[in-house]
Amino acid sequence: MGKTFGILALIFGILGFFAWIIFLFIPFNLPYSGFYIPGAAIVFGIIGIIVDDSKGMAIAGLVLGCIAIVFVWFVIPILILMFFFALIP
Repeated sequence: MGKTFGILALIFGILGFFAWIIFLFIPFNLPYSGFYIPGAAIVFGIIGIIVDDSKGMAIAGLVLGCIAIVFVWFVIPILILMFFFALIP
């Protein structure tokens, strides 16, 4: 089939890896970008591993999407809680 899904997975993986920065600084413009973009990277990565001829970019996009999801789900809430508890006297 080519490398279409691998390229898409890598693009969404890179965007999803940095989407948490956008989500932190502009939370109301892109409300769920931290969840949808890495999710698309994971979906395209799985499809790319199954369908594409070369699987390297699909695996890279899948890994970046998984790291971004873990970061958004676990690290960002912990950072936000630490910030708010630091403000309490």
